[in-house]
Amino acid sequence: MATNENDDRPPTVRRDTPPTKAEAEQTSASSEAASAGVKEASMSRAEAPAPQPRETRHAHLFVTHLDPWSVMKNSFMLSIAIGVVMIVAVTVLWAMLSASGTLDSITSTVSDVAGDGPQAIDARELFSFSRVVGTTAILALLEVILVTALVTLFAFLYNLAVGITGGLQVTLTDDS
Repeated sequence: MATNENDDRPPTVRRDTPPTKAEAEQTSASSEAASAGVKEASMSRAEAPAPQPRETRHAHLFVTHLDPWSVMKNSFMLSIAIGVVMIVAVTVLWAMLSASGTLDSITSTVSDVAGDGPQAIDARELFSFSRVVGTTAILALLEVILVTALVTLFAFLYNLAVGITGGLQVTLTDDS
């Protein structure tokens, strides 16, 4: 360690390891302050000026075109999801009704009202699991086809109507 008796600065120590991040930041801050001729002022957190609130920025945009292919792909995926939810919901509902004995009660009530005979309605067959879920699957398939076609048609109609109406106005806000 080398010291100079005429110098007021603290002695420097030479190290073989690089300085830590905190030491590097302190050294850099003090050298910037010294080069600018500014003394470091210690200011408490309470004395520091409050940050100025930023104004929220708004952007007003108009949707003037919907790509029919993108609309069709998204509506197809959404309608498939809705179809799967329909099938699962009907399956769970049928299982709950079957486990609670509700389907047996309906069968006995229909048999009492309609009577037993060759023309009698067989409620067990009418509300069988395969028939209920099969009917739901057919309805879900029709839902997928119709929703996809109608939403795509509406995208074409929207693109035609934009010439008259100017489009849909959307406001985007940046509040960060």
